[in-house]
Amino acid sequence: MPMLFKPTSIGLCLVLAGCAMPPAGTPARDARGLGRIEHIVVIYAENRSFDNLYGLFPGANGVASATPTTWTQSDRNGSPLQTLPPVWKSGATPDGAYPPNMPNRPFRIDAPPVSQPLTVATRDLIHRFYTNQEQINGGKLDRYAAMSDAGGLVMGYYDGSSLPMWKLAQQFALADNFFMGAFGGSFLNHFWLICACTPVFPNAPTSIVAALDPNGKLALKPTSSASALAGPPQYVNDGAVTPDGFGVNTLQPPYQPSGVPPVAGGDARFADVSKNPLPPQTLKTIGDTLSDRGIEWAWYAEAWNLALADGEQPPGTARKVIYVGAQNFQPHHQPFNYFAKYAPGSAERGRHLKDYDDLLAETRSNTLPAVVFYTTSILVTLT
Repeated sequence: MPMLFKPTSIGLCLVLAGCAMPPAGTPARDARGLGRIEHIVVIYAENRSFDNLYGLFPGANGVASATPTTWTQSDRNGSPLQTLPPVWKSGATPDGAYPPNMPNRPFRIDAPPVSQPLTVATRDLIHRFYTNQEQINGGKLDRYAAMSDAGGLVMGYYDGSSLPMWKLAQQFALADNFFMGAFGGSFLNHFWLICACTPVFPNAPTSIVAALDPNGKLALKPTSSASALAGPPQYVNDGAVTPDGFGVNTLQPPYQPSGVPPVAGGDARFADVSKNPLPPQTLKTIGDTLSDRGIEWAWYAEAWNLALADGEQPPGTARKVIYVGAQNFQPHHQPFNYFAKYAPGSAERGRHLKDYDDLLAETRSNTLPAVVFYTTSILVTLT
């Protein structure tokens, strides 16, 4: 998703209560330039390419800029695909909602012959560390369809002009050349958001270490189809950890809320180490830097308090919030929860890791810290 920004006294008004005036006694600020900014609010949206929703935005570097040279997708052997691969539902089963043999070029999902509106969810696209690099193919950008377990869907886009965010983009800056910080998915990119670093997992068990071929690519199973037209690639082990000990695909936090429950009879605030959560990290984060400079900050997450209680239930108890239910809380979107400095019981944890309700209350009372981080759902509030 693009970044939207416009420097104002608060950066972005987040709730209907609006932006409050500074409390009495607040030192006067320079009304010019950066002195106008009292709060920086970082909203981290994800899981969409720019073109998928904003490719038709007037004046943007979008679909209109594409040419046959830039859009043509190649098969795994390097030859141009005669058609796009099917959109795979699971395994090698084509999704009947998409016609077969679609032309090898971008296509509108919400227009004929597909005609699937924005209100209908598509299957997810692959977003994993090694696969992403193979899709980029040394800068040729021509193997997105061939290396995706979703097939031709990677070439689909919408007319996003009906979206509330499109209206905001007309008022603010739209970063049409903004790219994510790291290869792959949410887990690693959240780390790059807060520390521009890749977490370490020394001595990870072999079961979660990626199996690579002599070229440093994911090793394929002998049964993997040679052509993308016959099915998605099948890997020996697309593990979460690199052979040299870096965590690159989704790993669970060592602290609750985590997708890994606590150990039976142990401290319920901690994930069961035998289930291989990421070990506590000690790399320096942007939070550490802000604190060192005396700048107040906080990371807010919707359903944080509910997820804490959910994660601390005994192992074997069905979760109601973590990865399920209406909240569908994503522990791997909470990067500070992986760091030893913010471990359960620490003063830093209580001061900096908060619930979305705290964000609303502090906004309304004009007690927000100078720097705010939030990754999800706040965009729903804005609409």
